[in-house]
Amino acid sequence: MRGSPQEADPEGAHSTSIVFASATDPYNFTVVDFTGDNEIVYVANITVDGQIYEVQLDTGSSDFWLNTQGTSLSSNVTDTNVTATITYGDTTAASGDIVLAPVQFGLNFSVPQLSFHQRSGKFSISVIYNALINTTSNGLPLLNNIFNVYPQDPNYITFLLGRTNLGISDGGIFTIAEVDSSWSAVVNQSKIAIAQGLGQWIGLMDAVIVNGETFTGHGLLSQKNINITAIDPAFTDPSQSNKTLSVFDTGTALGFMPQYYFDAVYKDVKDLKAFDASAGIYTLPCDTKLNVSMVFNGTEYPINPIDMTRLISVGNETSCITTFAPKDLTSQGIDFVLGDAFLRNVYTLFNYGNWTDEGSDRPYVQLLSTTNQSEAWAQYDDLNDARISQWQSLNGTFSPQ
Repeated sequence: MRGSPQEADPEGAHSTSIVFASATDPYNFTVVDFTGDNEIVYVANITVDGQIYEVQLDTGSSDFWLNTQGTSLSSNVTDTNVTATITYGDTTAASGDIVLAPVQFGLNFSVPQLSFHQRSGKFSISVIYNALINTTSNGLPLLNNIFNVYPQDPNYITFLLGRTNLGISDGGIFTIAEVDSSWSAVVNQSKIAIAQGLGQWIGLMDAVIVNGETFTGHGLLSQKNINITAIDPAFTDPSQSNKTLSVFDTGTALGFMPQYYFDAVYKDVKDLKAFDASAGIYTLPCDTKLNVSMVFNGTEYPINPIDMTRLISVGNETSCITTFAPKDLTSQGIDFVLGDAFLRNVYTLFNYGNWTDEGSDRPYVQLLSTTNQSEAWAQYDDLNDARISQWQSLNGTFSPQ
């Protein structure tokens, strides 16, 4: 999490269920387009030492850090005299002192002393926890602290990432220890087991379906030189070898997949061209219409075709590029990163299980599809035309390729 300070508003509306909606609500969730190219991140406000900071909601990371430059911390804040560096998959890092401070997140959750980074670079497994493990300071991540402070509440969170009628990320719902009533059926969905040895929200994906054709295997579990026991002893069953290790990551706007699957998804696209191959960016015709689904525990979760491509501006021209990028992630112990492009199509429940003191079972994820495949397919052409028209009106020159 990262953020900048705002003035505290003690009268602001707080809730364990926070809607990405009204800009007048200082505790709401919203979306931020940092780069101007629709790479949206989802953010919320959190109160630390009486000051409000805007932080990113990122299930791909454990550590909480703030940019406190320009603010003064009170006597309620304790410096642990420990420094640490959090390094991310894109090689960026955040370094600084670890301090303890009172934190409030929504009306119902307060943690008297939470450890966090004072950052002096860009915003995992918890580096802070490991740095403080042999000290008397509390190094547990924010949500672990919440669940331990409030043991009577279920130790799960949920995300519903919305979009406008033009397919642009906009709004949604985030909850702690409760399920949104409109999507309560999520608790009846099958439980996707999370890899125990990697400390991230990594589940086993059965397959990817592209235009009715099923693709499996070609992942870490199929490689005989990988120590599967270190990932999770439960995954050593030969029946698991065709599955792939996939991270559910709200902190990634798009997604990454092995080259084999990228080729499968985009193989029938005419005029697919490398724009920046080293970064995995490929242009394609803006009328490209793809029918792609991810399969977990035998259930198919379709991706709206509008989420399979996106628009970008390059100089005075606008192009369309692939949402997913090919990337070898084996060094990180994973195959796929399923970011917001996938997660906008499901209501997701993250159950922390025995990752917190109050849990007894292994952590798991439950998914409830929010995309009707046939309806999304039928509506795509009109939706895409409207998206292109809006983009052209905002960004000027338009090039369909």
